[in-house]
Amino acid sequence: MIARVEIPFSRSGKVESRPDERVVTVQPGNSLWRISRAIYGEGARYAVIFDRNQDQIRNPDLIYPGQIFVLPKDN
Repeated sequence: MIARVEIPFSRSGKVESRPDERVVTVQPGNSLWRISRAIYGEGARYAVIFDRNQDQIRNPDLIYPGQIFVLPKDN
């Protein structure tokens, strides 16, 4: 039998962002697509969020409630 266990992240204290960025805390039911659609108006721009937060996201299909992502402002 093979089993896999993933343990959600632990919050680090302070989230660093620049003035041209904002932060969002993942809520239950969120996905990168949904966050992107709400912030940028297009779900397909989820890659912008993924690229900026690669240190926290191993798999863009697996994000966890409580994670804090930095979102570059729309250009």
